[in-house]
Amino acid sequence: MATIPVRLRLEKLFCYHGADESDSEPYLWTVVVTLDGRTITHRPDAPSLDGAPGVWSSPGSHGSLGGPVGIGENRTVPAAVGHHDTTLEPIVITAAGHRVEVPGRLVLVAILLEEDMTSDEGAEAAHGKVVDLLRTELAEAVADLDLDGVGAKILRGLAAGRTAQDVATEYLQQRMKRVVDRLNRYAQDVAIAAIVRELSFPAAVIEASDPDDFQGIVVRSWSQDEIAASDTHRRLAVDELIYDHGAGHREASTYNYALHGHVWQPIEEYWVPVADTLPPGRWQVTGIQRAGRKPFISTVGGTLPDGSPWAMSKSRVMDLLRAGRHTFFVRGETGTEADVVTTENEDNPYFPYLATVADADPTNNLSKLPPCTVAIRHTRPAP
Repeated sequence: MATIPVRLRLEKLFCYHGADESDSEPYLWTVVVTLDGRTITHRPDAPSLDGAPGVWSSPGSHGSLGGPVGIGENRTVPAAVGHHDTTLEPIVITAAGHRVEVPGRLVLVAILLEEDMTSDEGAEAAHGKVVDLLRTELAEAVADLDLDGVGAKILRGLAAGRTAQDVATEYLQQRMKRVVDRLNRYAQDVAIAAIVRELSFPAAVIEASDPDDFQGIVVRSWSQDEIAASDTHRRLAVDELIYDHGAGHREASTYNYALHGHVWQPIEEYWVPVADTLPPGRWQVTGIQRAGRKPFISTVGGTLPDGSPWAMSKSRVMDLLRAGRHTFFVRGETGTEADVVTTENEDNPYFPYLATVADADPTNNLSKLPPCTVAIRHTRPAP
C-alpha cells in the first residue's frame, strides 16, 4: 500500500442565522489529525502501538474568518484556517508471523465559536489549551489501543479462509473508530471548559460576564482507502451543520451554520489506449468488449509476449483475417484451439460478425470471454 498525498479544503461557512440578531462574529479553530505510519509504529507482536498521531492546528482566533457574517450569507474560509496538505501511509502491523499494512486515517476537528467579550489574548490561550488537550487525549487513546489479540484473530481468520491483511485491517480500523468517537465526545467538553478557564487579565471581570460562546464542533474521519479512491474530479464532501443540539431541533437553535469543503487525493487520472497493432502471426484472443443496443462483439483483445495487453476493433481483425497474414484463436476449457473467423450475418448481410469455428464446444467460444483491456489507467499530480 503506497503513501498517498491528501488535500483538505474547508471552503465556506454559510450562516442561516448567527448567535446575534444581525451580524454575528464567528471564528473557527481547525485541527487536522493523521493516524498513520509516519508517526505510529508497531513492534512485532507488541500489545500496543508506539508513537502518537500527527496534529496540525490553524493559527488565530478572533477574526479568523475575516469579519462578521449576516443572515443568509457565506463567509469564505481563509487558506490559513481551512487549507491543509499532508500525506497518509499505512501502519505496519506484525503479528503471528504476518506483516500487514493497515490504512492510515485522517481526522478533521473544526470548532466554531462566537466572539463576545473574551479578549484576543484569552481566546488564543483557550485555542492553545484546546489543541494541547486534544493532542494529549489522542496520544493516550492510541497508546490505549489493545493489540494483544490481533495475532490470535489473524490465525482464526486464516483458518476460516480470510487473509491476514483483511483481518488485521478490520481489527485496527474498529479500534481507530473508537479513537475518533472518543475524540468527538471529549472535544465537546474541552472546548467549552478551556474558554471559561483561560480568560485573560485584566479584562477578566468583563469577560466573565459575557465570554465568547462555543457554537459547535465538527469531527469527520476518512480512511486512507477512501481518500485513495478519490481524485481532483471525485472529491469527498464536507457538509456539516453546526447548531445547538440541546435545543431539541435545528430550527429552535439560537445559531445555525453549515460548514462546506472537500477532502481528496490531489491527482488526476488519464487513460492510455493499449496497442492496436500486431505483427503477422497467430494470436490468442482472451477477452472481448461489446457495444450497441443489441450488444455485439465490437473489440477483441489479448496479451503481447511482454505481458502487455492489445485490443483491436472487430473490423480491424476482419481486415487482418482477409489479408491472410494473421490468425486468431480462442483456447477452450479443454485446451483445444478454436479459430476465430468472419461469419456472414443471415439477418443482415452487410454486418458480418466474428465467431469461432466448430470444435468440441458447441457454443461460440468468443461469447464466453471476459472483458478485455482497451486502455490503462495512469495518474499524475494535479495542481
